[in-house]
Amino acid sequence: MAAQSLVEMLSLTPSGPDSFIGHARNPGKSRIFGEAVVAQCLLAAYETVEGRLCHSLHCYFIHPGDPAEPIRFEVTRTRDGGAFATRHIAAIQSGKTILEMLASFQRPAAGYEHQMPLPGAIPPEQLVDDDPRGEYVGIQLRNVEVPRPGHDPVARPPCHQMWFRSERPLGTDIRHHQAALACASDFAQLPVIIQPHPVSWSTPGFQCTSLDHAIWFHRPLDFTQWHLCDMDTPSSSGERGLSRSTIYAQDGTLVATVTQEALIRMRRDTAPPQPAAKDTA
Repeated sequence: MAAQSLVEMLSLTPSGPDSFIGHARNPGKSRIFGEAVVAQCLLAAYETVEGRLCHSLHCYFIHPGDPAEPIRFEVTRTRDGGAFATRHIAAIQSGKTILEMLASFQRPAAGYEHQMPLPGAIPPEQLVDDDPRGEYVGIQLRNVEVPRPGHDPVARPPCHQMWFRSERPLGTDIRHHQAALACASDFAQLPVIIQPHPVSWSTPGFQCTSLDHAIWFHRPLDFTQWHLCDMDTPSSSGERGLSRSTIYAQDGTLVATVTQEALIRMRRDTAPPQPAAKDTA
């Protein structure tokens, strides 16, 4: 698996009109890595679009996927306009939809330009690779700060930075670079949501899982080059937390914005008992 490129890992096989089969393997895990399915949904949609590039996608994680089973991707051609096209994509396993996406595509166009500047960050050449558990197959990443260990319940500031890129060539087709970024865009979203809170993955009863994910592609990108993912978490409430990321090429070009909402809660049956209320009668 480690020898495969992301293009090979995410490849799809046609199985009928606007229908495709793929796999999103996650070695050693009982569930599919969700962003691999997001990337494959995007690639399935691209198979039904000509002359346009994806500028945004929005998806919901509905059911956990089984990495041992193939996934069927069904694309609905919702709209084909003059400049824009819209596609609905359903990822299905065993007759059950595990993820739904709505993606929009636009013909290349020139217009007004502005962007936020590249934030300060230690350059990737001064950092070391960071993937101690070998989870990020096909992606090379370097954290600007050492992430909080999975068992460390100490609260930290609500922000994080990391550099990432594809480990192997992606070719010249922009769809593969967008799909690779989509696949990598989830890596630190959940950890950054957890950072402001005194809990960890190993806290008994703690639950944190992705609910939805959105990406806006602002400009073309070459994901074989280093990109800075600058993240923060502006809010957690109602058992939900939000992360947002701006992704920059190393030359300062803002190429994408990512948001993700997650379930973040302590299961009530394992939560520590609360102190009794004072009797004010």
